[in-house]
Amino acid sequence: MGQTECDRAACGGSELCEAGLRQYREAMAVGGIAAEPAARCLVALGLLEPAADDPGLHVPVPPVVAAGRAMAPIEEELATAHRRLIFLAGSFRSAEEVFASAHRKDLPHATVLHGGDLIARTIDASVAACQSELLTAQPGGRRPPDILETVVQRNLELLERGVSQRTLYQHAVWTHPPTAEYIRKVAEAGGNIRTVGEMFDRLIICDREVAYIPTGPDYPDEALEVRDPALVWFLANVFEYAWARGTPVEPAMHRRPRTVVSEIEQSIIRFLVAGHTEERIARGLGISRRTVAEYISRISRRLGSVSRAQLGYLIAVNGLLADHFVTDAGVPADPEGHGGV
Repeated sequence: MGQTECDRAACGGSELCEAGLRQYREAMAVGGIAAEPAARCLVALGLLEPAADDPGLHVPVPPVVAAGRAMAPIEEELATAHRRLIFLAGSFRSAEEVFASAHRKDLPHATVLHGGDLIARTIDASVAACQSELLTAQPGGRRPPDILETVVQRNLELLERGVSQRTLYQHAVWTHPPTAEYIRKVAEAGGNIRTVGEMFDRLIICDREVAYIPTGPDYPDEALEVRDPALVWFLANVFEYAWARGTPVEPAMHRRPRTVVSEIEQSIIRFLVAGHTEERIARGLGISRRTVAEYISRISRRLGSVSRAQLGYLIAVNGLLADHFVTDAGVPADPEGHGGV
């Protein structure tokens, strides 16, 4: 009866079925059971074995003893496989170092990344692998709060590892409290942050070995991974030039410096004289169109202007242009057009 129940349970002898458990309980109660009806799983697992003085009788074996007998060979196999795995990993690691060294010059100098998810994962991997320096330029005036929560932890971890960080933002970040709070946290942890009025598009450079830039305003879900040493060097120089003109963010800052307000006004004045609309100016400076309109209104009141044409004339005669002038070619691309970089 027990053998039939065990078969019906389809245990196959590799695991303890309900019928086998009942028989084991019975064998424990009476000291043994006849060999013929013994459940197959009990015998296969070593929980029942023939009595020394009576082959027709099966007696129970303590589970710890049966387990040791059954599991020892498997544990040895696993240990052997683990040792083999470690050996193989070491061998391939050594081969990879030789391969990378021999074929470094054959690696693609630029790779187009398609899709926001791939771009994010690729950049995250490169940033996490940074050993010495991370340079980042983030145009625009605000970043989504969920993105800020993710990157602040990553940046703090890099700083703890001793990775130098320099980040450029536009002055417009001071009008977005979550972004302003984020940059203060990073500054307090040792990150170097500066803000500028006008900026080129997004740029990330890791250890001056690889850089990431957008492919263009018409391809918001594309980014270019650059590994050519000359191009990375050039992009780093572009960053350094903008960095030299930036206003440092101090950890204790709780409001934008007066110089920032002055620079924003100067930028708006240059854009106005170049003939750009309020919407275009807002995109270029990473601020809202309403904010641009408020600045223009303030400048107009200060100069006593009653029209846009008169404003341009008064700007010129009052010497507010300094030595700068913005042309169509100098207008930064839409800072919201490349979400993946």
